[in-house]
Amino acid sequence: MRRPSWLWLSLLPMLATAAQPLPVYYIEKPPYYHSEQGEPTGFLLERARAIFRKAGIAVEFESRPSKRIQMKLALEREAACSIGWFKTEQRSTYAWFSRAIHRDTPMVVLTRTTLAEQVNAYASFTALLKSPLRLGLIDGFSYGELDALLAQASHSGITAAPTQNVRMLAAGRIDYTLVDERELPFILAEADMRDARLAQLSMPDLPPGQLRYLMCSKEMDRRLRERIDRAISALGLEPE
Repeated sequence: MRRPSWLWLSLLPMLATAAQPLPVYYIEKPPYYHSEQGEPTGFLLERARAIFRKAGIAVEFESRPSKRIQMKLALEREAACSIGWFKTEQRSTYAWFSRAIHRDTPMVVLTRTTLAEQVNAYASFTALLKSPLRLGLIDGFSYGELDALLAQASHSGITAAPTQNVRMLAAGRIDYTLVDERELPFILAEADMRDARLAQLSMPDLPPGQLRYLMCSKEMDRRLRERIDRAISALGLEPE
């Protein structure tokens, strides 16, 4: 039976939307996800690529600043995802989180070598936060379960991009910061500070590494969410 032409016309917008790849945003954070010669790469981005491929979802990766990604997922009424976010109560108000796809290594304290002995004199990170030493933090970055503790620091409030944070540390404007050990070589290279006299220190009360997730807008269809979670399980990617 011949279908009325008006029916085909009414279906065209739906078909066009279905054919469009899902936007997947990432920040420039090597080695997790970054652009190399204009192409998206990084070990966690490739993991996300495998997840979407397994789920049968066409995607288009796009690099964007952290704050713009959060605003887009919170305010714009369209399906979209982003890679590698920590799950927080505030973000859960506007976004859906997949099953976990990665667990970071525990963060370490980064300080100048001339201050290493003084920092090590504190028995815990909690004690260090109460010291007169100045803490520097990454602007717009969530430290997961450490956020509440960091808010109690005696001398903090200085926030900057990761490379600027390292430069301020080397220049003596701050005394210590927290870093992802896996990310640090890339930060030092970008800041042109490979030879900076900096020391990495562990603290007994720093928690295990944070879990990372795919964070998607709540406009994502429930069936797509289920396919993503099934793909993560099928690929055996959930950390313990």
